[in-house]
Amino acid sequence: MAFVARYVALHRAGDVEGLLAMHTPDTEFLMPGQEPIRGRDALRDLLEWDAVLESQLEMQGIRLEGNTLWVERVVERNRFFQALGLDQVRYRPGTRFVLREGLIAGVYPAQQSEEDLARGRAAYQRLMDWLAADRPDALQRLLPGGKMRYDAESARLWLDVLREWKTACG
Repeated sequence: MAFVARYVALHRAGDVEGLLAMHTPDTEFLMPGQEPIRGRDALRDLLEWDAVLESQLEMQGIRLEGNTLWVERVVERNRFFQALGLDQVRYRPGTRFVLREGLIAGVYPAQQSEEDLARGRAAYQRLMDWLAADRPDALQRLLPGGKMRYDAESARLWLDVLREWKTACG
């Protein structure tokens, strides 16, 4: 489907403005387990996070039902996952894009596959343990109030800390 191909191409290019133009002003993005991201301004932060991390998406098995694009298979690769030792993260079937007047009014990604979620949690826990023991100052900056921040500055901080962790822990 050309619409999804364009979205993926813009995402791969890190074209934040192009991606935002594909969304309605009141767009909603709801990641599993996170607070909803509402509006283009808020979505900009997430898209800039993805651009800094050089996120690459693959989407297959796309079907249109009414105003909803259903995606059977999504694979994501980015520098954050790679630093954790994950070449890629696969998502369960069910990611959907809700369209309104030819624009994206909502994006609802499916949960990660059980296997990738378990591997990611284990790697993330090792990183958190190291941060708590060796870099509590960085932990506070990375997770203010205990919550992940999705913006370009935070992505750069994560990459710096992940490089340091890899050096310290081999």
